[in-house]
Amino acid sequence: MLSDTTPLPVSLVITGLGAVTPYGAGTDTLWQALLRGESAISDMDLFGLGGIACTRAGVIRGYVPPAGFETAPRASAFAAGACREALLQAGLLADAEACAETALITASNFADMDAGEAALIPAGHSGRAIRESRHCAHATPAATLAAAFGLGGLRLPLSLSCASGAAAAACAAELIAEGRARRVLVVGYDALSRFAWSGLCSLRTMTRDAVRPFDISRSGTIFTEGAAALVIERADACAARGAAPLASLDGWATGNNGHHMTAPAPRGAGSESVMREALARAGLAPEAVDHINAHGTGTKPNDATETQAIQDLFGARSAAIPVTSVKGLLGHMLGAAGSVELIVSVLSLRNGLIPPTGNLQTRDPECDLDVVTVPRALPLRCVLSNSAGFGGCNAAAVLTNVGHGGPGSRKDICPPPPVVITGLGVVSALGADAEECAAAFREGEPALFPLARFELPGTMEPPLAGEAPDPDLAASGVAPKPYLDRASLLFLSACGQAFRQAGLNAERLAALHAGIFAGTAWGCLGTAETFFADYMVKGPRLVKPFLFPHAYSNTAVSLAAMEWSLKGPHGNFVSRAAASGVALVLAFDLIRAGQAQLIAAGGSDALSATRLAAAAGGEPPPGEAAAVAVLESASASAARGARPLARLFGCGLGVTPQEAAGAALAQAGVSPTAVYVNAAARDAAGALFPGIPVIAPETLCGDVQGAVSALHLVLALLAAHDGPVLILTAEESACVALVAGHAVT
Repeated sequence: MLSDTTPLPVSLVITGLGAVTPYGAGTDTLWQALLRGESAISDMDLFGLGGIACTRAGVIRGYVPPAGFETAPRASAFAAGACREALLQAGLLADAEACAETALITASNFADMDAGEAALIPAGHSGRAIRESRHCAHATPAATLAAAFGLGGLRLPLSLSCASGAAAAACAAELIAEGRARRVLVVGYDALSRFAWSGLCSLRTMTRDAVRPFDISRSGTIFTEGAAALVIERADACAARGAAPLASLDGWATGNNGHHMTAPAPRGAGSESVMREALARAGLAPEAVDHINAHGTGTKPNDATETQAIQDLFGARSAAIPVTSVKGLLGHMLGAAGSVELIVSVLSLRNGLIPPTGNLQTRDPECDLDVVTVPRALPLRCVLSNSAGFGGCNAAAVLTNVGHGGPGSRKDICPPPPVVITGLGVVSALGADAEECAAAFREGEPALFPLARFELPGTMEPPLAGEAPDPDLAASGVAPKPYLDRASLLFLSACGQAFRQAGLNAERLAALHAGIFAGTAWGCLGTAETFFADYMVKGPRLVKPFLFPHAYSNTAVSLAAMEWSLKGPHGNFVSRAAASGVALVLAFDLIRAGQAQLIAAGGSDALSATRLAAAAGGEPPPGEAAAVAVLESASASAARGARPLARLFGCGLGVTPQEAAGAALAQAGVSPTAVYVNAAARDAAGALFPGIPVIAPETLCGDVQGAVSALHLVLALLAAHDGPVLILTAEESACVALVAGHAVT
């Protein structure tokens, strides 16, 4: 593990690129097709459309996946091809030692839903295959890809709708800058499926014509399947192995517009914010930008508000900066959109050439930008790439030619500020709020009972489960909602409790530019089941448009961002057990690095028929929960007169529990008086800390999957131990350790 207490500024470079698109396999194939102005859009013929009016898509045909992926779901097969090319270009494919220390971050809207949707088919309908439920989890393709290429580093699936690819690059950069990884393979990917296509069409953002970014006659976007991968690593690590960098990654930022699930914020405020912050992270002024690779979806509101965001950031110069959108030719690649646009940005830098924006015939006067319509040769030194997605998600990255970047990728803060916890919120089988959960936890009585909220098809008796009570959102200060997925309901309740205890409301949080990170293993599967049942029973034309955005994995965290104006750093991790722990670690790192003053971090997972069908025998009983902690710098907390409840002393990430625990304790400089574990970490904790109590809350409330780390942290602090506690959560290739205590120094 590379983590230390005060990591020095490091330079980050991109050393490998890979792509699989409707043009074919390979980044050069993609690049040449874009330069030719060739459209990737064709008839949608992957499955029967059932009368859906949207009949055009970016479909991949004739693709030959790498060995071992011949029968894999289409999404994973696309990702594998992109990963292989990126690793090959980076000189890693034949370097087993380097691959063994390479981390993987996957980024997707739907993961392997092209296979997983069979598990969502209602009982009694043909095609139902409940065994495919594992493909509804983002962790499944991540595990497959890591094993196929011998990637032995951290494995972190991420999902932030169509900003996923760019957000994953930002996450990779943050891990490297903080010394938690040396090298990361990032891959954005998605495949078109009946589930995705019917939902995307129901939102009426697709055109029946062509994607025309910034054109006065634009009428919507068109979605495309495929994958795009990048290898990001420390410049010194690249040099040490004799590899050639392709470009520098100097700045990055994520955020939320805090406005609407599907509509951009007025004047593209979310985009303006992340572009500004990415430049600040790079140490560059807006004047340094030579070219913008825009999100450019071809929808009326997005192109207009993205233009306004560029105008607000660049002022009078905005009309003179060359702008392009690859979506005019390529279409919108969903979770891979940000990744493929980063690849094109790298190729533009290296070739001094900007590819055209397809189908632009008459520029909209409201989009007063220098939109490139034919290939344009320019000496480029700095490119800004902008991304956005459903749920108000935003991300941006700044790329430069090697040696032409800003002063460094990290703001030096010596020493890093203490990180304190000022609010806690929790809902679990133990109770509907912190007080109830604390009392039940102290009593030690299991809250595991036969499943009552819904029935499992084909089962004789309901299994034992830790079902959470229905929380009172009004008691948590949450405005009434016409519809909420169960996972979102639990998460909003926990957030509201935590903010109330911290003495915070939306107005104060907006002033602090607060952020939010979350973790979940399954996202909003209950809504996905309901949505796809309508597809099967009523037909694809009669699915409910309001349900589809609530079926995304990032729905809960994005709804919280909108509820409390959380427009700062934004993330959503989707691994089996460590997800909320990763959210807490990233929040901790950003605050210590001076990139944020306050970030709420936690997780949520709800019980659903699909999730329960994926459970293997011998596991702890399943449970559901949401838990959230408000993290602040000690100085920000003091400035607003808040009373810290606890301090987060140190955090660790590793591929083994031993590695994660060692890093966290070294950073914390304290010894634990108790260790909280999930089942996978229990043996390691017993061996590492003989004589120290090892506590397993899942024996009381069930295995809450992606919410485990956050739940254990909250329960440990509510238990009021006499000294610091260690939270240790393990899953394959992603283990989290958190050291927290009530003593604040």
